[in-house]
Amino acid sequence: MARKIGILLDLVRNRRISLRGCEQTYGASERTILRDLQELRKIGETSGFRITEREHGDVCELSEFKARPAGILEGEKRVRALMAEVLKAFGDPMNELTGAVGNEDGATGDATFLHVVQPQLVDGTAVGKTYRDLEAAWRNDARVTFRYRDQVRRVEPAAAVVRSGRYYLVGRDVDKGRDGWRTFSIDVIEGPIRRIGTFTRKAPPAKYVSGDTIGFFKGDGEPQTVEVTFSAQLAPSAVSRRWQQAQNVRKNADGSATISLRVDDVDEVIRWALGFGDQAWMSGPSAAVDRGEELAQRILMRYRKK
Repeated sequence: MARKIGILLDLVRNRRISLRGCEQTYGASERTILRDLQELRKIGETSGFRITEREHGDVCELSEFKARPAGILEGEKRVRALMAEVLKAFGDPMNELTGAVGNEDGATGDATFLHVVQPQLVDGTAVGKTYRDLEAAWRNDARVTFRYRDQVRRVEPAAAVVRSGRYYLVGRDVDKGRDGWRTFSIDVIEGPIRRIGTFTRKAPPAKYVSGDTIGFFKGDGEPQTVEVTFSAQLAPSAVSRRWQQAQNVRKNADGSATISLRVDDVDEVIRWALGFGDQAWMSGPSAAVDRGEELAQRILMRYRKK
């Protein structure tokens, strides 16, 4: 969301943008920027502006603007306040970006109705330092080495992803070859982070930086379909959210609802379902149901008195 807002504001100010410049500014692939522009074009159809297709291979322009530019610029304070609020939710590493979207006097403008709350990463902690070291390596196109789950890894850092308050590194494991893209939990990376030469930066495959909340963890095997059923009490809330772009929702006769998801890691879905207590449960296939029961039994053992 912040990236799309930033692109639109750049177009309003400068009337044109460079795709390559956007890739560098927002740390996104050309494919992602083109997708953002396509979504903005759809918004423009009803909002009174038009964005050209790419010209000279790299440039897109704001070719028509029926709405008054002053109207958008007056609302820029509110947009900046919202962006600052979103960035603030990600913790100390984002503080400098929060200041960057403020006004010239450092303020973020009008108050925002929307507030984002999640666990924040604290600078100076082991995880905060690891994040900073990885970001610095990425900015310098530096390959790094670190220990991860008792193994030494040589990695080309490509992106950081924040999910449920935790930070993850998306990078290419050099020893796994050209297709060795992996997601590493920054909490589990053991420092120090050492640089071992440079590399030519490449955008990670789209699936590693997708907006899906469920299906985040990727594996080498074929994805599988699993089903989670929500009680009639919780179903209206559960189906009001898009957990995954490819999800399928089925409303049942008793008022419950079943959401089908395509994932590489079944345990990820089970942990998510357990977060809803007894109002959500694994309902298919049988192997996933059995795995859910197994994990539930292990949790129960934690609470049983010895």
